Amino acid sequence: MAHAATTQSLTEVFEDWTRALNGDLDRFWSYFDAESETLDEDYPWRMTKDEIIDHIDFHAAGGGQGLWEFFQWVPREVNVKVFGTTGHVSGFSTFRGKPRDCGFRQRFMGFTLTWYLSDDGWKLVCWHQSVLLGRIVGASPS
Repeated sequence: MAHAATTQSLTEVFEDWTRALNGDLDRFWSYFDAESETLDEDYPWRMTKDEIIDHIDFHAAGGGQGLWEFFQWVPREVNVKVFGTTGHVSGFSTFRGKPRDCGFRQRFMGFTLTWYLSDDGWKLVCWHQSVLLGRIVGASPS
């Protein structure tokens, strides 16, 4: 399959990446470049690919022994742009799920993803997401 640097091809990859996060973590991780970085909403430092894998596996994997019974990441108001062979996806998302030790939870976030087109297709090099609370509460001094 020939890969093209178009908003349509990046949109398709982003949609598959999202489906994979919500059910097929091996496929999800295959989109990450080996040198990728992640800034996650509940971890205060930049993470390598191995570190974000460990972080999400701690919560979700382990043969059903993760901290979450289930979770889902739902993107909203997605914006996709392509500049040459670099792709940018941004929007808002809802992370929702059921931890094993308590009730249902959800977090509202903004996110950006940076991709590049390789010979093998689109690869993710940066995923940044942060909660919206700081953008809503105290956004302007009183």
